[in-house]
Amino acid sequence: MTRRALLVLFGLLAVGCSTVEPAVDASVTEVRVVEGKKFNVPRGVTTLPHIATRKEIEFYKKSGVSDCKTGDVLWEEKSVSGEIAEAIKNGDATIHPKLAKEGKIGCASPVQ
Repeated sequence: MTRRALLVLFGLLAVGCSTVEPAVDASVTEVRVVEGKKFNVPRGVTTLPHIATRKEIEFYKKSGVSDCKTGDVLWEEKSVSGEIAEAIKNGDATIHPKLAKEGKIGCASPVQ
């Protein structure tokens, strides 16, 4: 193969790999029940099995998730749980601000 063909092939591979897993679309939601309350959360996320504590809400706010409030449930993209665990294991305190900026973690309020 020529060098040009290899570059084109590599470029196509890179584009394909970067689009395999779509980002969470916050406008597409599903209902989850946590502690007897209903929450609309983005499809494709996991939620904590409990309503967020005051300490957890403060942590998310400090990380850059500005819309968290008492009574909310916390969520994260399914794909980032391993990344979070690895960062915590390595003492990396930048993981949550990074994920908040990317829209991969957030809060959801109860549905009325």
